[in-house]
Amino acid sequence: MPTGTIKFGAFSDRWTIMIRTLFDKVLDPGSHIKVWSISIPKGLKEVLWKEMNSALVLGHRYYGTKSKKSDMGRVCPCSQEMSLRHILLGCAKYDLWPLFIMLEDVLLKVSPRSTFRTLHLDKWGSSPWYPLLALQAIKEAALPIFKGQKKMLKMLKLSRPKREWLISNYYWMLWKWCMKEIHKDDFKFVPIFCITSLQEALLQPCPKVAENIAAAEPD
Repeated sequence: MPTGTIKFGAFSDRWTIMIRTLFDKVLDPGSHIKVWSISIPKGLKEVLWKEMNSALVLGHRYYGTKSKKSDMGRVCPCSQEMSLRHILLGCAKYDLWPLFIMLEDVLLKVSPRSTFRTLHLDKWGSSPWYPLLALQAIKEAALPIFKGQKKMLKMLKLSRPKREWLISNYYWMLWKWCMKEIHKDDFKFVPIFCITSLQEALLQPCPKVAENIAAAEPD
């Protein structure tokens, strides 16, 4: 992680403040953010890496004619500046609620029952992928909260890769749909029509879980 760069330093400050606000824990981003090793799609890893280093280019500038420039992908149809936050939280143009409800229903099947905030995506604030970058570190920092609750700690540990995978696949699909709408004239992102596609994405096996199962099987 390029913690010494000016661009990452700006992200680092924002991340530290948000994690402290949400979870009342101070974590060192350089030590705990493991974007390349967490259980998320490779494409989303690249998107988040670029976002952390202020290198994420949304859309592209091109010339439809010699006299007319286009900022396609830089400004949302709702007239706000396009950003990762704007895409993943959803703008007024999109009703993401049906997709979010589907994600929550699937998460309930793999998450332990607890009020701990890492288990409740609706409480992750205005940059909801920030906790995703360090769920393990956040959980470990919260150990005093779960002192004497070995069962809860075990359930959190076992479910974390699957939770990472489900949440990140939801964000990855939102990103792809928005980018497809920007670059494909014949595609319009209508969330309620994408429920089946999201369901298929969420059903994809988590690589890390599959690896753990394979490792546990006798030769």
